[in-house]
Amino acid sequence: MTEEELQTRVIQNIRTLRKKLGLSQERLADKADISRQMMNDIEGRRRWLTKGTLVKLSNALGVDVHELFIPSAQESENTKGLYDAITKKVILQVKEAVAKSLDGLQ
Repeated sequence: MTEEELQTRVIQNIRTLRKKLGLSQERLADKADISRQMMNDIEGRRRWLTKGTLVKLSNALGVDVHELFIPSAQESENTKGLYDAITKKVILQVKEAVAKSLDGLQ
């Protein structure tokens, strides 16, 4: 994972939680005691979060800080599809290798 991917994940989780709670950027900024411009810059990926801002936002959103780093359902679904494809390929290759080995024993 790159820093940019991590930033994208955290910002997406903040945005999703904010919308789920029915909060505008301005209202979340007020609740978190940060400037409205900072909130806009964070969601616009023009500013990365400090530890203090992460804590303020997580408290305002009513979640533990670590929850902002958890992959979203969409991200997990995309990853699951990739893992499924890899798993199928590995299983096929193992089956072929086992069949080849058994053929060699006969």
